[in-house]
Amino acid sequence: MSDEELIRKAQKGDFHSFEVVVMKLKDRAYRIAYSYLRNESNSMDAVSDAVVKALLNIKKLREPKFFSTWFMRIVINESKIQLRKRQTTIDIADSLYIPGTKDTSAEVMDLEQTLSNLPPIERLIIQMKYYLGYSFEEIADMTEMPLGTVKTKLYTTLRQLRVKLEVK
Repeated sequence: MSDEELIRKAQKGDFHSFEVVVMKLKDRAYRIAYSYLRNESNSMDAVSDAVVKALLNIKKLREPKFFSTWFMRIVINESKIQLRKRQTTIDIADSLYIPGTKDTSAEVMDLEQTLSNLPPIERLIIQMKYYLGYSFEEIADMTEMPLGTVKTKLYTTLRQLRVKLEVK
């Protein structure tokens, strides 16, 4: 059964169908939340809150084929809410994006530190493009930014990263 069919069933009250689709998206949702929050616990809270909001509002989704984009948008918004609640600095010591995958090489540590110093939206765009494999169009939809803005932010950030990493 396709995700679109599962979402249609979920909109009619089938919680199991909703669970199946959300379980497929949980890792990507966590990574997006983590790219904003840089904290495992807060990231899990943001994803959990997003699941609850998505479940409560599933009937409002007009096009089931866009569930993934819609859900990731909720995750991003919940992450922003968590950031506002917390209002603390991002912990540079956390692993880059996936807990438990530490690489101690100097280049990776430099990249980790440089990425962690980026504003959350720029870090998110880089992660979505290069770590999660989203297209520019999908990133624009999820971040609610114009396509040109996403491309500009990405390429500008990449140029800045190159300069910062070459100097080190």
